[in-house]
Formats: sequence, C-alpha cells, structure tokens
Amino acid sequence: MCHSASPFTVMTFLNDLYSRFDGLVDIYKVYKVETIGDCYMVAGGLVAYDEDGYKSVISGAEDPLHAAILRVSRDVRLPHNGQPVQLRVGLHSGPVTSGVVGDTMPRFCLFGDTVNVASRMESTCRPGSIHVSAATRERLPSEPWRDLGLTAIKGKGSMRTFEWAGDVEEPLQGQQLQRLLGLYL
Repeated sequence: MCHSASPFTVMTFLNDLYSRFDGLVDIYKVYKVETIGDCYMVAGGLVAYDEDGYKSVISGAEDPLHAAILRVSRDVRLPHNGQPVQLRVGLHSGPVTSGVVGDTMPRFCLFGDTVNVASRMESTCRPGSIHVSAATRERLPSEPWRDLGLTAIKGKGSMRTFEWAGDVEEPLQGQQLQRLLGLYL
C-alpha cells in the first residue's frame, strides 16, 4: 500500500484504523503499549491487575477483544484498492517485564519471551484471522478455536497453535455497539 498511495493517504488510513482500536482500548481496559508502522500493540493485565490477567480483556463487552478488533476494522478500506483491511491478530499469554526506559525519549516498554511469541503468532497468521498459542487458548476456553496442530515458530521450534473460528460477520449488539457508534459518528 505504501508504494501506491501518498504519505498523507497512508497516514489518514492508519489514523482511522488506530482511532477505532483506541476506542476498544477504553472499552476493554487494556493498555496501548505502542504503534510501530502498521503494528498496534496492546496488553491486558498490566494497568489493573486481576488474578488471571484476562478479566479486563474479556469482560465489559459482549465480544472478546480479539473478535472486536476484526469487527471494527471490517469497514475500513485500503486506500489504494478499496478492499477491506485484512488484519492479522497474534496473541500469546505469559509473564512480561515492563518499565519505562530511556533518557532522551522515555517510554513504557514490554520485554520477554511472551512479547516475542505474540509477535510470531501475528507474523504466522492468515490475513483476516486470529492466531493464538496454546497458552492463550487455555485461558479463553469458551471461545471457538480451530486446532492448527504444530506450527513452526521462529526461535521456538514447533508450537501447538489455534485459529479463532468465530463469526466476525455477526452484528455488534448492546452497550458495545452504542459506545463504538458514538466514536465514529
């Protein structure tokens, strides 16, 4: 896309998409860690710790966060061809080290294997899908998952992974729909 669209068009597109994600950050009470290029990173269980780090991610709305990400982005079109955005969402669960680092431009960062595996889940994900590790699947047992078996993960070898098998076309309902519509009117 960057090769066939002006910088202004790319920035407008990313601002629209990221603004939608920012609305979800508020609804789901997760922390927006950073954006780098077209990568948007959030983490749950950092700001308000709960016993499993997941209640903030799966409560507060009818949809789990990963499904809501696909839903709110489905109306965003690529500026160079008008096609719907095909996001890749990667999730992994585990401990991280976090803190503010740097003197010139201090920023809050996450470090550790959990961050690396989440990144690998995203990079090995099919476009328009959600790819998770077994650790994440175990923490979200009520979600519909398709077992992908063993997947080659750079730096980790073979890992058992899963793909979300839910229906992204179901309409949003209730409080979540009202809050999201209020963000984009």
